[in-house]
Amino acid sequence: MGIIRFIKNKLYNLIKLYRFSLVEKLVTPDGKTLLDIGCQDISVYNSLKNSYSITLADFFPSNKLIKKEDVQNLSFKNKSFDIVLCQEVLEHVENPVKAIHELKRITKKQLIISVPNEPFFTLFRFMVWEKEHLWAIAPSLLKIYLGKPVYENKIFFHRYYVAVWRFDK
Repeated sequence: MGIIRFIKNKLYNLIKLYRFSLVEKLVTPDGKTLLDIGCQDISVYNSLKNSYSITLADFFPSNKLIKKEDVQNLSFKNKSFDIVLCQEVLEHVENPVKAIHELKRITKKQLIISVPNEPFFTLFRFMVWEKEHLWAIAPSLLKIYLGKPVYENKIFFHRYYVAVWRFDK
C-alpha cells in the first residue's frame, strides 16, 4: 500500500470516529430498534449493542452479522425501526431520492443521515476525484424530501453534513 493511500485510510478512519462520536450522542434513548444501513463494518453494533436491538445492513456485507440490503429497495416493512442511521451512503447510490423515500418509509421515530458537505469540496474533488461518489447530496435535497430536521450541523471543518429527523412527533 502506498504512503498516500495509507494516510488517506488513516484520515478517513479518524473522521469516521469523529462523526460517529457525534451521531452516538444524537441517537434517541427512547428507541429500542436500530438499523445501520450502509454500515461497512460492525463498529456501531459494538458501541450500541447494549442499548438497542441492532440490525446491520450493507450492499457489500463484510461480516456475517451484516445483512445484504440495497438502500434503494429495502426488504423491511414500513416503520420497522425506531432509529435508522445512514452515514455516507446516499452519494454512492444510483437513485438517492428513492433511497431517501425508503429510509423515511422504514423509520418509526428517528432518522439520522450524514453526507459529504458538497459543493464545498467539489473543486478539490476535481483534482482528487473519488469515483465512488455518484452525486453531491445537498442539505436542501434532504429537506425537500424529509422536511426540516430537528438537528443539523456541518462538522469536521464543514466537510460533513449531519442531520436528524423525527417522525413520531
